[in-house]
Amino acid sequence: MINTRDCKLYYDSNVGNYLIEYRGNFKDQIDKVSYACGDVITNSLGVIAVSDKNLQQLRRDVPEIVFVDFRDMFVLQDISPSSTDNIASIKINPYLQLTGRGVLIGIVDTGIDYLNQEFMREDGTSRIFSIWDQTIENNTNDSLYIGDTYSNQQINNAINLYKNQGDPYSIVPSKDNIGHGTKAAGIMGARGYSIEFQGIANDSDFVVVKLFPSSNFKKTLEANGIDNVPVYNQSEIVAGLEYLKRVSIESRKPMVIYLGVGSSEGAHDGTNLISRYVSSLGSIRGICLVIGVGNEGASQGHASGNIRNLGDRESIEIRIPKEITSFGFKVWVQKPNRASINIISPTGEDSKLIESKTNKTQQVKYVFLNTDMTVTYYTPENFTGHEVIDIVFISIKPGIWIIQLVGEYITNGRYDIWLTPKGTLPEGTEFIEPDPLNTLTIPSTALNVATIGYFGSDNAILAASGKGFNTNGLVNPDIATLGINILTTQPLGGITTLSGSSAATAVVAGACALLLQWGIINRNDPTMYSKKIISYLMYGAFRSELFKYPSREIGYGNFDLLGTFNVISRAYRNENRIEKIDYTIGKNNFQSCDNDQFIEYYSNNLFIRIPRRNMEEFR
Repeated sequence: MINTRDCKLYYDSNVGNYLIEYRGNFKDQIDKVSYACGDVITNSLGVIAVSDKNLQQLRRDVPEIVFVDFRDMFVLQDISPSSTDNIASIKINPYLQLTGRGVLIGIVDTGIDYLNQEFMREDGTSRIFSIWDQTIENNTNDSLYIGDTYSNQQINNAINLYKNQGDPYSIVPSKDNIGHGTKAAGIMGARGYSIEFQGIANDSDFVVVKLFPSSNFKKTLEANGIDNVPVYNQSEIVAGLEYLKRVSIESRKPMVIYLGVGSSEGAHDGTNLISRYVSSLGSIRGICLVIGVGNEGASQGHASGNIRNLGDRESIEIRIPKEITSFGFKVWVQKPNRASINIISPTGEDSKLIESKTNKTQQVKYVFLNTDMTVTYYTPENFTGHEVIDIVFISIKPGIWIIQLVGEYITNGRYDIWLTPKGTLPEGTEFIEPDPLNTLTIPSTALNVATIGYFGSDNAILAASGKGFNTNGLVNPDIATLGINILTTQPLGGITTLSGSSAATAVVAGACALLLQWGIINRNDPTMYSKKIISYLMYGAFRSELFKYPSREIGYGNFDLLGTFNVISRAYRNENRIEKIDYTIGKNNFQSCDNDQFIEYYSNNLFIRIPRRNMEEFR
């Protein structure tokens, strides 16, 4: 029997960590197994660490495991800056007088540099409420299956030791070696220690989860010649989100949750296991989830189409640029359609038709190329109900491979194929005829989350930004904002920039912290949660006449916090009403006065000043 708290399998490069659904006494049963380990995350979701060869045996030995999710690769959502224009600062209307005080910003990312003065108060104490570093192997916390947690007091002790020339990491050994989490945190809430910029919610506190990068995925990527690309399991992501939820509830503080990772793999309809969990989290009062659309819009990693009739063949071509040791993808055939598959190699050798049958697995050997392939059918897949054809290659050779789908039961015949995120594959691995739509990264396709697209400094749509909608027609993204060259801080201090989906998501997450302060902390709207905030963001978005809304690229328009507060405070004016106004709506007393340049008004303790020319735009 393995002691789960001391289990090293979670960190073993030969073992995969799986997100599972369980029932009954799962924990006691898996603790009796000698070749695997596992733990609970929620009352229905858990994690297991087991090698591929032992997975089916584990399901027999622990029948409490009712579903094992696919292991999809989740990657960070930053990209290299593609513009030379820097954004001097993210400007929030100074008359709003909101700083994020009393609000927690939850971050699931690469950690945070707690020694950076941007995350300290003026008195030198830390604004970080707690850190869960999943990468720490010497676990001292019995409530965690991996890693360790560090409290605000421990962080302050480490800071004081650092100030006295000691080693702070002897107390809190958590570092952000990649810098992504620190950069995102700076956009959301840097104090403004540097005079060059200030974060949006500069007086908020942070709760940080440093994700454990999968050593098993890392081994696969290195075998394919891909180095220095951190890849994460959905099991650790869900565990991190659950940790943030508990902190918010136990501390009785509202929280905006920023998720800095995403996966291109999955059904893209918000019904897979992680999306369902995220949707449930977003329904809790006082919690707002903000997730980016990712950077897969121009990756050429998505193909889709429709099989028109029973027996018709649809061909999809994929380019493999060089031999790849381990390569796989899944074909999602939208329910209730069903299809069989035939795969043709660059030499013309084919697999012959592999017929669609429930839980069927078939091995294929391409003799001329010395390539092995395994095809497994999930008909239907447990959570989505779609047919999933899981295809795995060993030593796939370069050239154009052809995937043929043959209709077995057809209504609309819709199918989709998503490759793993672009950074996890050799350059040039792509579909010959890709579809840039439906390229949102998961779990931004979930319900009850603010899904954020991004554009360039000239308001131009960027090809890399993930495109909507969901495959079931659900509108995502919700809004979009600037995502190129956003000024922020970095580990060890100093100024840098962040670009891509992560940057845009951080901008909106910081603004959501201000909304939570206005609504919950200041008691203007104590019932605020994700769905209500999403509505406010959509109502206040700026919509150009050049687009039809909702747009697959920018949702309901460009993010505009002033426009959002304009909606909240009922600040719309009839064209000729410029004189002093005094009126009451419910319990809120609104007063407006006129001068030559501005319209000014109060809503409770909220003072807003709007230039006249801006008001003309709102009419």
